[in-house]
Amino acid sequence: MTAGIDYDYWTTDPHTGDPIPQSSSPTRIAEMVALADIEPGMRVLEIGTGTGYTAAVLAETVGPSGHVVSLDVDRELVARAAELHQRAGNSHVEIHVIDGTKGWETGAPYDRIIGWTTPHVLPEQWVQQSADGAVIVTPVKIIDIANAHAVIRCRIDHGKPADATAHPGSFIEMTSEPVTDFGQPLRYVDSIVTTDAGERAWISISGHDVAPEQAESIVRQLAAAEPHREWINPTEWRDFTGYLISSVSDGTPISASTGIGQGFGFTNQEGTALVLRDGSVVACGAAATMNTLRSLRDAWEHAGKPGFDAAAVVFTATDDGWRPCLRY
Repeated sequence: MTAGIDYDYWTTDPHTGDPIPQSSSPTRIAEMVALADIEPGMRVLEIGTGTGYTAAVLAETVGPSGHVVSLDVDRELVARAAELHQRAGNSHVEIHVIDGTKGWETGAPYDRIIGWTTPHVLPEQWVQQSADGAVIVTPVKIIDIANAHAVIRCRIDHGKPADATAHPGSFIEMTSEPVTDFGQPLRYVDSIVTTDAGERAWISISGHDVAPEQAESIVRQLAAAEPHREWINPTEWRDFTGYLISSVSDGTPISASTGIGQGFGFTNQEGTALVLRDGSVVACGAAATMNTLRSLRDAWEHAGKPGFDAAAVVFTATDDGWRPCLRY
């Protein structure tokens, strides 16, 4: 349903010709809209207006008999998108400046909710504003470290998420204010340093119970470590690291940037290992750390290299929503 909508028109600044930062690829958007299984006439709540392109796709999908409510914290983006929708004649799209975690109760109940930004849990307000049998598709944090996200599709059954599936995908974390710095994660970062090469490196440790000086020491050691090249196929990186952070028992999951690469790994008493997006590994500490990492890779390979779709999604109720975790 995206072919008839001009992506560049919606996502490019007409004055500078530059792409607007709050843009996702049309392919990724189409995949998530397909996951939501939206039908004509439905009421859809969109979290993250951005450029307005995604609401245009949703408006075309639900048709004139449906309705789209779109929410964003960025007042300037909302004003721009509202003007473009008015020009396009999308009278069945309404946009509001509000923190999307609260949803929009006035328009409830919704048949579908789709998010383009990552909450730390599946917000209770979204669940309560969903019609029974509604579908929610959104990125959600799956463990308390930076960038540890998965796209979750679930059905709402009597006020609770059910029949959930996990899919790869990572979007910017939700905030109550517009984002201006896209150079590092917005939350869950335990230490940020500048490397000898002048690059910004950071580390995020699950549980956040380490001393600041310890977190700084680890990230500096990782940034200085010599990479183990071609340790894993880069095309398999996301599936393996999703398995790693959900399955590691001898250690605490981490995400980190060395200044020249980002990835996921773990830290324990022996040391720290980080698997970077390019398939290489940086590690510090005892050799046992790499042995633990190899054991995890062996277990993943023995299991048939499961991806996100092979994981069971288990929700735990929290004070403000539902926390998903992946179990392999």
